[in-house]
Amino acid sequence: MLRFVLFACLVVALRPVLAQEILLPGKGWELLGEGYQLTADSTVDSSGNIYFTDAQKNRICKIDLEGKITTWKEGSHDSHGIAFGPDGRLYAGQHDLKRIVAFTIAGVESVIAEDTQTHHLTVTSRNDIYFTDAPAHKVWLLDAAGRKRVVHEGLAWPRGARQSPDKSRLLVADPRSNSIWSFRIQPDGSLDDGKQAYRLKTPDGSSDADAGGMVFDSQGFLYVATKSGVQVFDRQGRAAGTIDAPTKEELSNVLFAGPGLQWLYVMEWNKVYRRPVKRRGVDPFRKTAQPR
Repeated sequence: MLRFVLFACLVVALRPVLAQEILLPGKGWELLGEGYQLTADSTVDSSGNIYFTDAQKNRICKIDLEGKITTWKEGSHDSHGIAFGPDGRLYAGQHDLKRIVAFTIAGVESVIAEDTQTHHLTVTSRNDIYFTDAPAHKVWLLDAAGRKRVVHEGLAWPRGARQSPDKSRLLVADPRSNSIWSFRIQPDGSLDDGKQAYRLKTPDGSSDADAGGMVFDSQGFLYVATKSGVQVFDRQGRAAGTIDAPTKEELSNVLFAGPGLQWLYVMEWNKVYRRPVKRRGVDPFRKTAQPR
């Protein structure tokens, strides 16, 4: 597998102090793999391994702790959005089959819900599944008991979703409004107190930042994959800067993985990169203080 380091993209867009806090001097993006066909979504298991969908090749790939990429599941039935749950299973939205399934670590598939069409989902610490239906402008909840209902509607194009580290809020990317929305999660899974918590920027001033994956670091900073790089926000929702992408291609995903969640990974539509950073990721199923 081709590997090299891109030293030209060492992030000058971040505020100087923040750049010192996040980036390692002299360390750029390392190309781990290429030739994929739509790296639609990615997720990290409890050990720090990455799983990502190579959607148009109908498979799910794995990146181990050393950065080696292998095929984990052939014939993934058009799995697109994926996320690990606290039960250790890998949940996937099979868009064309209109269902959500769960894979055991051995790759055994079980159908969780049918008549459910989504490209993006997330699983909370309660094993509830939130998923988005962008064309219908809806956010759905599939709770751990298998009950399904709409919990929000009206966003321009709801895409990726993530639970905040303190488990209190659900973040939903709405790239066509250049926003990341934050909702309070009620005890029954309902959403309220919706607000545009993070405002995305575009290099050309357009109305679509094309926000993809989102991830928090252990300091509560949010990282968002966009067409202009990895946009970083502080705990108050203020833009801290942008980590340049490895190339001029827009990014589909960003996440922390590897031993100790010390590597920052990004994906283009057909390539995977990583770089070591000073910040660390946060286990989504471990209690972590987060004021937002």
